[in-house]
Amino acid sequence: MIEPHRTALAIALAVLLLPIPSSAFTTLTAGKTLKTVDKSSPRSDKAVFSWKSEPALITVPERPLCPTVSKLRLVTNAATLPEIELDCARWLFTGSGFRYLDRSPNGSIGIKLGIGKLGVTLKGAPYSAGPVVGPVTFVETRFTIGGTEYCGRWTEPPGDVTQNRPDKVKIKGPTGACQVVCGNSITEDGEECDDGDLVSGDGCDANCTVTACGNGIQTPPEGCDDGDTESGDGCRADCTPEVCGDGIEDASEACDDGNVAAGDCCSPTCSFETSGSPCAGDGNLCTDDTCDGAGFCQHPANTAPCNDLDGCTIDDTCSGGVCGGALRAPWINEIDYDDFFAVLDDRDEFVEIAGPTGTDLSGFQILNVEGGPTSCLTPHYAPQVAPGEAHMLVTIPPGTVLGDDTGTGIGFYVACFTSSSINVVNLPACDDVLAAPRLDSNLLNGHLLNTDETTCPDGVLLLDPDDEYVDAVSYEGVIPSVGAYGPYFHVSPPYSAPRDEGWLDGVSIEKTTSTLERAQDASEWIDPSETAGCVAQGAGPTPPPACSMLLWTPGAENSQQALECGSPCRAFLDRTANLLE
Repeated sequence: MIEPHRTALAIALAVLLLPIPSSAFTTLTAGKTLKTVDKSSPRSDKAVFSWKSEPALITVPERPLCPTVSKLRLVTNAATLPEIELDCARWLFTGSGFRYLDRSPNGSIGIKLGIGKLGVTLKGAPYSAGPVVGPVTFVETRFTIGGTEYCGRWTEPPGDVTQNRPDKVKIKGPTGACQVVCGNSITEDGEECDDGDLVSGDGCDANCTVTACGNGIQTPPEGCDDGDTESGDGCRADCTPEVCGDGIEDASEACDDGNVAAGDCCSPTCSFETSGSPCAGDGNLCTDDTCDGAGFCQHPANTAPCNDLDGCTIDDTCSGGVCGGALRAPWINEIDYDDFFAVLDDRDEFVEIAGPTGTDLSGFQILNVEGGPTSCLTPHYAPQVAPGEAHMLVTIPPGTVLGDDTGTGIGFYVACFTSSSINVVNLPACDDVLAAPRLDSNLLNGHLLNTDETTCPDGVLLLDPDDEYVDAVSYEGVIPSVGAYGPYFHVSPPYSAPRDEGWLDGVSIEKTTSTLERAQDASEWIDPSETAGCVAQGAGPTPPPACSMLLWTPGAENSQQALECGSPCRAFLDRTANLLE
């Protein structure tokens, strides 16, 4: 028969050996006494402490036998003593608990562990390598079996300190809970590290976490550290502060363009500026610069007036984001309507048209219009048309486009006529020889004998393919506003160019001004043969010696002109009062 007290002991021991989940500290509260001695001889150093009727030791989660690892450590407010790792082979099962004994010439360790009881005696080495030295405010005795650390704190309250000298400390129980303390050189529960100090930035920060973003300690180069690695809470996952204007769009920001300036579609508070508000220009006057309400500056094309810096165009207007204008209208720049090749025959006739490079003259019409009565002795051969009607109408062929004859954006087209332009053809200077109706003279001569300077007008008219007015030049008087074409010569202002008195080869009526438009006044024209030494050419068949000169310039600028409206270096531009506009 088994004795009752042995049965109870067996049950208790079975409970003692059951595995119980471990925790950081298992607090021992029923401490009896703690005594430490520090002598001049390390072999005499000693620490003894014990618990009886300890609730935490009614069950022990792990037996200390091999391969379980057991450890001892003493901690005071002044020092953290070295941890002593126990040799698992020295643990013995005694039937009522466990016992540990380790002796050496310099010291010993003795431990008794049973139901509700724990006693520890440390003498000499290895304890003497770091004895408890008083006075102290507390002594923590930590005893670890496997994954469970038992600990009791000897202090008052709840205990009673009876001796507290450098060489001796004596404290009566009970004991209290031990505390995890950052900076005691022990990496305890909840601590990632503990380097024995409270200095941050040395690898282990003052909260005993490894120096890193998100540990709650701000260390260089961190701008913030709120204890996590999440963005949207004022401190980003990389420990940079969430600040408006740093170029990083955070959860609380609608936009962040890297500044806190207004007028760039992202306001100084990192919100979108309203749609339509002005923003930085793109340098193009033909686009508007407005915010789209979503943080972007948009540049839609406008239709504003502008200056394309090209003097060859007029009415410059923006279209599709580009400034451009219509080419200036061409104009009559030089004519030769009279010479004396033979009896009643002309051979120098031509009409020179000038205009901007690229002007398409296809389908333009050149007309010679009668302006005087039959008493003017013209035409050479009947029938004579009525005033205001055309003696000749020729059309410029398709594909006729002005080139850049001057190198500055102006070109010339020279129209010659069958039978009456032989000398110009022979230069050669004609762009086209157009089929004309008369053998003797297609640009009639005003008064045949040049005896009437004002009442026998003829004229040259230039119309576009739609019969719209382009230019008209009257000579030897102004063509009256009658007939089909007379009114064209009265587009304000009507005028009469100087007469070509005839009889001289190579002398023409030339526009002298460099304006890029049709002549507005007779003063813009000159007959180069009419000089102080050469007058009254029509007085006889033999001109004075001073008049024997070749002054026509078909297909080129006239001698007094400098026509220019653009160049590769943009030297000739539309000019405004303020050149910076």
